[in-house]
Amino acid sequence: MSYQVLARKWRPRNFSELAGQEHVRQALTNALDNDRLHHAFLFTGTRGVGKTTIARILAKSLNCEQGIGSTPCGECPTCVEINEGRFVDLIEVDAASRTKVDETRELLENVQYAPTRGRYKVYLIDEVHMFSNSSFNALLKTLEEPPPHVKFLLATTDPQKLPATILSRCLQFNLKRLTVELIRDHLGHILGEEGIDFEAPALTRIARAADGSMRDALSLLDQAIAYGAGTLRDDEVRTMLGSIEQHHVIDLLNLLADGDATALLARSARLTEQSPDFAGVLAEIISTLHHIALAQAAPEAIGDELDDREAVLALAQRLPPEDVQLYYQIALIGRRDLPLAPSPRGGFEMVLLRMLAFRPDDTPPRPTAAQPVPAATPAGNTTPTPAARPAAASPRATDTSRRASAMADVRSQLAGKTGVAKAEAAASTSQAPSRPATSNPAQQATRQSPSPQTPPDAPQGPSPSPLTDTLPPMPDYMREEIPPAHDGPQSNAATPAANDNETLAVAEPAPVATPPLETVPGPDEWETLVNTLDLKGVNLQLALNCALKDRQGNHFALSLAPGHAQLLSKPREELLREALSRQLGENATLSIDVEQSDKPSPATRQKQRQAARQRQAEASIEQDHTVQALRETFAAQINPGSVQPVG
Repeated sequence: MSYQVLARKWRPRNFSELAGQEHVRQALTNALDNDRLHHAFLFTGTRGVGKTTIARILAKSLNCEQGIGSTPCGECPTCVEINEGRFVDLIEVDAASRTKVDETRELLENVQYAPTRGRYKVYLIDEVHMFSNSSFNALLKTLEEPPPHVKFLLATTDPQKLPATILSRCLQFNLKRLTVELIRDHLGHILGEEGIDFEAPALTRIARAADGSMRDALSLLDQAIAYGAGTLRDDEVRTMLGSIEQHHVIDLLNLLADGDATALLARSARLTEQSPDFAGVLAEIISTLHHIALAQAAPEAIGDELDDREAVLALAQRLPPEDVQLYYQIALIGRRDLPLAPSPRGGFEMVLLRMLAFRPDDTPPRPTAAQPVPAATPAGNTTPTPAARPAAASPRATDTSRRASAMADVRSQLAGKTGVAKAEAAASTSQAPSRPATSNPAQQATRQSPSPQTPPDAPQGPSPSPLTDTLPPMPDYMREEIPPAHDGPQSNAATPAANDNETLAVAEPAPVATPPLETVPGPDEWETLVNTLDLKGVNLQLALNCALKDRQGNHFALSLAPGHAQLLSKPREELLREALSRQLGENATLSIDVEQSDKPSPATRQKQRQAARQRQAEASIEQDHTVQALRETFAAQINPGSVQPVG
């Protein structure tokens, strides 16, 4: 008798021989034993997980001559013919080769006829998603209300391509990928029955290469048996699969931990002499990094069955967890992009170099607010002490220092501790002592309470340092919210020396006059009056868009621009007059003319002030030293329209 491949020889003949898919087996056995059978079943899942096999077992259970049940006898003529694929009432259809609607209609013409030998006429349609839309439409009615002697068994690897009308008419079972352990144990059972010697690591390697498919695993097992001349050795299986020995991966990860680029490239060159599949090498690196991450998070998750367990545990102690996660992500993306590289070796080496380039630097931590800040140099001495003088550093260290300094400033501003951050920056750069650090413009704008101002004749502190002189002044639009100091004995008295806490609250050492409200020519009495009127909605908009031409006593002559003429009506004009009368306490009259006026309306003045505030806010952001540091160091950009004035 000719040789029969293992995938066909060891195909399960009943539900008890089925490997995995417990959820499907339990549902079908209960349905068969309790005679609760649906007329259409849909089996979905990846290749080689048992879709067609389960369908044939179900067909055998329905037509076994011993009766319907979950355990067909396997000996009656019906079971034997189904096992051999020649049962007349089991119609197997390959949908990939019968996509035309005419072929589907021809198939369904015989549905109405009773089965020839069996209890049910079973239609097994494989890869049903290959049907055309017309074929699906032709199948719909029969699938919904088939004759009582017909059962439909559909199988597909891509259920997303099936119409919802088909899915709703079927009982759907989603078959899962098989685990490596399950495939390995099943292969070991088969080799034991076949009497073939094997090594356990070889079975694990085949089970991983099968990627959840039992049929692929049995095909690889056939190939490995032929390659090893009747035996299964781990080194031979590794050579057959094109994979590399695990110690190569461990050596690469150790060199990555050392940060030795020269030795890493030399090791990669020696690995190239074996002509490996570099995508497979990256897959092995990814798998090993996964084991290392598991060992760091939960060491008990690394079982004794792992061949390189000791090496993985050693690497888990050497590599920081953040480096492991970084290497994993770089290897994952590098494996995806490997086909885009000019050569596989070049793409693989670039992945290794990228791991080294993006590894975090081992820089000492910057002092925090909880740590003591070094004392400043006396005012008269501008030469830094030897301890404070920065040592010569490489360009990479300088760039790292600048990035760390910029990010520390950002974090300190977000936490509202700008004064402490400025002191840290002054200590780290060994600058001369300066006046107390000034809050950034954003924090100044949010402070509404008045702060004591230093009079012009008050004694001045130490001369400002270059660091604080580079800070931009408080924008004018932010000073509008700070009320001016009141006249009186307290405001004229000399301000005593403030302590450290009071120093952090000072916004500017010298008072700045509030800019006048009259930024455009014309009186502002109309705007002031309109803001006090009890008007809302459209009526308020009418008052805001009217410009005052003249006022004689309680008579107001107003002009309304033609673009807002739709706001004007007799009832709204009367409501505006009544509001003016209530506010003035006397009877007021008004006249509104639709015309262009050289005097701005309150709405126009508000828009002009808002535009000026917006320009000043954008200029302030552009001048902010932290923003400039971020733009210089990280090439950051300010999103247009994201800057809004505060207050």
